[in-house]
Amino acid sequence: MKMEILLTGGSVFVPERLNAHFSTVVYLEHESRKILIDPGNLPSIDELEKRFSEIGVSPEEITDVFFTHLHLDHIFNSIFFENATFYVHESYATKNYRSFGPLLGRLYSQVISSWKRIVPLKGSEVLMDGKMKVFHTPWHAREHLSFLLYTENMGRVLVTGDVIPNRLSYYDIIKGYEEGHAKRFLSDVGDVDLLVFPHDAPLKPEVKR
Repeated sequence: MKMEILLTGGSVFVPERLNAHFSTVVYLEHESRKILIDPGNLPSIDELEKRFSEIGVSPEEITDVFFTHLHLDHIFNSIFFENATFYVHESYATKNYRSFGPLLGRLYSQVISSWKRIVPLKGSEVLMDGKMKVFHTPWHAREHLSFLLYTENMGRVLVTGDVIPNRLSYYDIIKGYEEGHAKRFLSDVGDVDLLVFPHDAPLKPEVKR
């Protein structure tokens, strides 16, 4: 399995007017499969299109899309990958997306209904010939998943999702300021070569736990 970060997540913030988040987009190739983790949100669409052109891949070629969780800043751009199979924690099916509001609820329903093939996950799977381990990490959202990847070019990579959204959250954990679920999860996973955060640049950990 080979990995590339197509774009780093972040947010666009205008006080009292706009708070638009978008997630890091991870691209994987495994044998004939072309895989995305968290395709992101509308603010990143221009950069995502540019990056697809740079790597020579079209949206129609994406075979698999994995979600850390179903918030729009992580899932909206999934509407562009109509040939893909979508992987999401099984609890997604029990959420009342219409309760999010008359506009947001409708948008969530439209995005999810665009997925033609859905594979529900429990969060304990080993996929892609052992190159991907799935963890159920439900502290940010009940359907939240994190992924441990074994890659040829970047080593052992942990895609944290929003349970560790950025470097500051990670530093709080390793300095002992945060003692909750995320810290125990990092300890269980063990040493990795790269941490991929959804709303910050990736990090090569310097402190071995």
